[in-house]
Amino acid sequence: MRSYRARRAIRLSVNFRYPIFLDVASKKCLVTGDGYETFGKVKSLLDCGAQVVYVNPHAHIAIEALAEMGRIKWVKRDFEATDLNGCFLVITDREDNSEVFRLAEERNILCNSVDDPEHCRFSFGSVLRRGDLAIAISTNGRAPALAVRLKEQLACEIGLEYEELMSELSALRPEISQRIQNFSARRDLWYRIVDSDVLEHLRQGERQSAHQLLRQMLEDAISNISRSDTCGDSGDP
Repeated sequence: MRSYRARRAIRLSVNFRYPIFLDVASKKCLVTGDGYETFGKVKSLLDCGAQVVYVNPHAHIAIEALAEMGRIKWVKRDFEATDLNGCFLVITDREDNSEVFRLAEERNILCNSVDDPEHCRFSFGSVLRRGDLAIAISTNGRAPALAVRLKEQLACEIGLEYEELMSELSALRPEISQRIQNFSARRDLWYRIVDSDVLEHLRQGERQSAHQLLRQMLEDAISNISRSDTCGDSGDP
């Protein structure tokens, strides 16, 4: 593992300003090198459904365990150019990442070099997750510690009740789309839901009350649409 002094300084032209969330499910994603963050990178890709290939002569015990369970593929040798064949993205944490980055650029493969912004096409933000809710914070590589502290502050404010809310809304979304065809009415309902007391019910552990409130708001919205259509048909203002 390279020392802090050996890492390259952040160049002034680093520009990680375009925010994006990627779908890596079933995509071949390569990880190479053996830095202290390597396992975390492997695990996060695996948790998102990627087909993870780890290329390195040695592996952290946790990575080795994943390979033994068949959850990732571990190629026990040094990186070779052919390892990039069919890759969607690559994460490298080697003493020198320049060659991996150059080869990835030639093949139009997204590359992240850990603690080496000069050889990155994208960066990782500090991410807070609550189920399907993900909040990512980036400082464009300037002050990662600040991003971590902001994440910690948000974690205190955005608790596990948001994960429950996301679960409820995910289950309700298909029904709302099917039963409310009008876009404006559907949009208004969504805002009424997120501005309602549903979240507070969940925060207090009142899951049934939260569910009932969601159902009531949906039925009220449908009823309002029906009354509006009736008034329109009769010529009433």
